[in-house]
Amino acid sequence: MQRSTLPRLIVTALLLGSVFAASGTPVAASTADPETADEYLAALQEYEEAPALETYSEFEVMRSQAITAVQVGEFTATDRERMAAILATLETFTDAYAAAQNGSVAESVTIANRTAEAIDRVEAADGGQYATLARLGLERFYRQQGDTLYERGRSAENTSAKIRYFEAAATALERGGATTQFSRVSAELSQTEATFEADKAELETAVSLASSFRADCGESCASPVAAMTGLGPAVFGHYRQAREANAASDTASQIVDRHSISQDADRVAQLSEWTNQAMLSLVIASTLLLFGYALLIVLLVAPVAARIATWSEDLERAQVGRIVPADSVEVGES
Repeated sequence: MQRSTLPRLIVTALLLGSVFAASGTPVAASTADPETADEYLAALQEYEEAPALETYSEFEVMRSQAITAVQVGEFTATDRERMAAILATLETFTDAYAAAQNGSVAESVTIANRTAEAIDRVEAADGGQYATLARLGLERFYRQQGDTLYERGRSAENTSAKIRYFEAAATALERGGATTQFSRVSAELSQTEATFEADKAELETAVSLASSFRADCGESCASPVAAMTGLGPAVFGHYRQAREANAASDTASQIVDRHSISQDADRVAQLSEWTNQAMLSLVIASTLLLFGYALLIVLLVAPVAARIATWSEDLERAQVGRIVPADSVEVGES
């Protein structure tokens, strides 16, 4: 039983090794950190044909130079410190590249920041030529990710997400040395933030106005009958307020839609529906009250008008009866 198990384990290990090698992902030769020149050489060789280094050749050139250097001369403590920093640079950059390839662009920029720190350690360990190469590649990476983040920001419907993308894009472009693009994105970011803040303030004002009217009118605006019985003649003043509240809720709805503000969407939608219904109820109530007042006036005025008409006719008859016909005058011959 033990004899058959051992070959299977060996075959499994070989298969796993071939899978990792085919994927182009560096495989650590040992769980312990390298110490000797040979161990660093082996660690550097693990990054051969890594996709990140093939795409950003500056890192591949740095790796090749490090492989040459580690095989020449005495391997000192400074050399060990420099090679450790170079390995950290390669490791963090391949992680950043993998994150970008998986669509996690913002995360890739965060990981790339650790690459920048590792490059600083390379330079501090008398590795200026390596650091220069790595920075060139990293700056190119930053610029490309910055462009991607900016495009994602432009296509984002939610303004909060748009601002986050623009902020990340501006940071990446600045670190990538893209001065012109950084200025353009920063200006667009500032404008977007200013517009968003102004619209949020307007949204708060509109919601406050509509909510105050809802609290004031309450059940009296629930239906035309409730408005007539609960408000009476005050229904006309409430109708004017309802129009203002309805306009405010429409403004709030437009702002929520414009910026895709999901946290306020339900509240604003309910408020808009209520103000629409309230305004309709008050319109009907106002119309019915006007009709009722007009009918009442007609009923009150009609008898008076009829009485006045009768009095006018009687007066006219009296005046006609008083008229005496003039005697006829005969004209004689002269």
